[in-house]
This record gives sequence, structure tokens and C-alpha cells, in this order.
Amino acid sequence: MALLTLLFMMVAMFGAMPQSFAANENDKLQTEAVSAILFDAKRGQVIYSKTSDEPSNSSLANRVMAALIVLEKADTEALVTASKDAANVEGASLKLSVGEKYAVKNLLNALLLTGSKDAAIALAEYVGGSEDGFVKLMNSKAHELGMNKTRFVNCTGDFDERQVTTIQDIQILFRYALAKSDFNKFFGAQAKPWYDSTKTLLLTNTNNMFWNYNDTDGGITTSVDKELQSIATTVTRNNMRLVCILLDVPTKNMYADSIALLNYGFENYLYSTLVYAGSSQKTVTVEGQTLNLVPAQDVQYIHPKGQSNIKNIALNVDESKLKPPITKNTVIGMLTYTLGDDTVINVELYPDREILPQKTQKQLLQEKLNENKELIYVIILLVVIEIIMALIKLGGFIKKQLIKAQVRRLRRR
Repeated sequence: MALLTLLFMMVAMFGAMPQSFAANENDKLQTEAVSAILFDAKRGQVIYSKTSDEPSNSSLANRVMAALIVLEKADTEALVTASKDAANVEGASLKLSVGEKYAVKNLLNALLLTGSKDAAIALAEYVGGSEDGFVKLMNSKAHELGMNKTRFVNCTGDFDERQVTTIQDIQILFRYALAKSDFNKFFGAQAKPWYDSTKTLLLTNTNNMFWNYNDTDGGITTSVDKELQSIATTVTRNNMRLVCILLDVPTKNMYADSIALLNYGFENYLYSTLVYAGSSQKTVTVEGQTLNLVPAQDVQYIHPKGQSNIKNIALNVDESKLKPPITKNTVIGMLTYTLGDDTVINVELYPDREILPQKTQKQLLQEKLNENKELIYVIILLVVIEIIMALIKLGGFIKKQLIKAQVRRLRRR
């Protein structure tokens, strides 16, 4: 309870402080990209955004979504037979041989590292039966994720006016993708060798941030125009993994703008613990017994340096749960933090111990009996032996009496 009171005091204190630091610094950021976003990979907290709902024909969403569908539907060790359509697609870079087999994992590397269109078609045909079938899977997944302003028309990312997305939808897609270890394995590759029966290539990631910016651990670039690029970069530093995405940025500015946004994030934000596992957030009484309501695990968030960024804290207790039986797995309350950027973080609260219903005399006796089963069996055995001995003695006594009675009858005669 004391910790919760302290947190409320912190909110009040920081709320009274000028909150213009982050806003003013944010206003200074400039990028030539049509749309841009910088956010925390784990929770999705947005540090900076520009025209987040602006429609774009960027092929960035195609590349990531295609890779995700393949990873979810196919075994990466499986072999794909290259079709004529895959081998001869316009802009093919791998020069696949029709009828030759290629590992899914190698085609995925080619797709993510270089945007290989022949790899995209080969994978689409293998997973979806055809490119159209695969595109249906892509659109279905977009709908499932809530990417309501995204529509896919092809799997290669080729320009099509009907194929649109927004950076807001791409953020949703990246948050989902970056939570998957198999996606990160491919997304974080800097270079991979390509072998087939006719050649050996080194497929190198087109995102030069791997070599230009320390701690870069993921990235791709795509383009539908030589003058404009879309670039996504992830960087992990000081326990924070930040994601920087620029759509339709002039090629000459793509790296400088990415570095400026990432520098701003790491220089002005911290990764901290919002609430610690096992820390008492509220004390309640149940049938005369005291319970502390605690989180089951640490909860982290990012915030501007010098600011808590907590706008509001609300604690709700489910009164219907405050009666036995109460186990440590029972969710009794919810602690809700609202941050300055309107991010809502819900923390489930559990009891720090169990409270079980009071036992009846019958239940207590039954427990005692269960605890002393072996002793009871010994006692029963002894009682049985005593009864048997008593019966034997009784039998002997009765036999003696019968003999005596028979002797008296004989004497009377």
C-alpha cells in the first residue's frame, strides 16, 4: 500500500512539472520521409511519428508479411521446386533453374536480405498454391492483426495503385513479427551465402545500418522508385529495442534520418521498471486474514529522462473474488497505468498467499484419520486379535461348562 501511495505522489509531482521537454525535442526532429515512426519493440510505445495514417504504396509491408506467412505455414527445411513463373519473373535476381529444388530457409534469406522477386514467387506458390492464393493469406493475416488500412495485391511488392498501407499498420505488423524468434533470426541476418548447381552468391542485407550504426540487430530496405526508399531498422541498447521505420524517404537521406531518430530515442528515453514482481500494491482482509495483492512479474516501460510519464494510476479490486477458496493463481485486482502518450498498461494482481475455507469438525476428523492411517490399521489389527483371543477363551469356557453339565447328568443316573 505504501508503494502505491508513493507512486500516486510521483504522478502528482511529475504532473506538476513542465511536460514540454519531450514535445519540444520532438518538434526539432526532421525527416524527409513522407511517413516515419520510432517506437519500442516490446510494448509499442511511440516516441516519434509523422503522418502515421498517410496511405503509401511502399513494399515494406509486403516483404515482412510474406516472410511471416511462410514462417507460419512452412517448414524452413522443406524443399521448393522452382516453377517457370518463379524463374522468369521480371526482376528475378537469383536466376532459379526450373525444376530445381531450393530450401525454404534459403529462399527466405533471399527475400528478406535482397527482396528477391523470384524467391517471393517460389515461396508464394509453395505455401499458397499460387501467388493469388498466397496474397489471400496475406490479406487475411492483415485483417486478423487489425491492419485495416492495408491491402495486398501481389507478394513481390511491385507497384500497384490498389496496393496500399500506412506506417501505423506497418507498426502493428512489426510488433507482431518482432515477438517471434524465428522471424528475428532471418530479419537480423547481415549476409548469407547462396549455393545452387550453377553458382555461389553472397546475399548481403541492403540495409547499411548494420555497418553504420552500433547495436543494429535487424533491418531491411525496399523501394518501388529509385529515388525513394522505405527502411526499417531495429537497434537494442540499454535494454531498449527501438524500431525506426521510414516510408518513401529520399535515398540520399535514408540513413542520416534513421540515425537522427534513433539517436533521439536513445539519448532522451530510458527503459525502467514500472512495477516489481511481488511488490504489495494493496492490502485486503478476507475473513479476518490479511492478503497483499502483488504483480506476478516485473513490468517495464520506456519514458523520457527526468519524467515518469505516468498520467494516471487506477486500481480495481474484484470484490467477488474476496472469498475462500483463494489461490495464488486467482486474479483479484487490476492495476492500470495510463502513460503520457495514452499507452495503457494493465497489471494483474494476485494474492501473496492462499486462503482456504474453514474446515468442519467432520473434515478435521477426516484429515486426522488420513494423517494417521498406519496407526489406525495397527489399532484395528490389535482389536481384531483381542476379539479373536476373547472368542477363543469364550469357546474354551463354553466347552468346559458343557463337559461339567454332561458329568452331572451322568452322576444323577
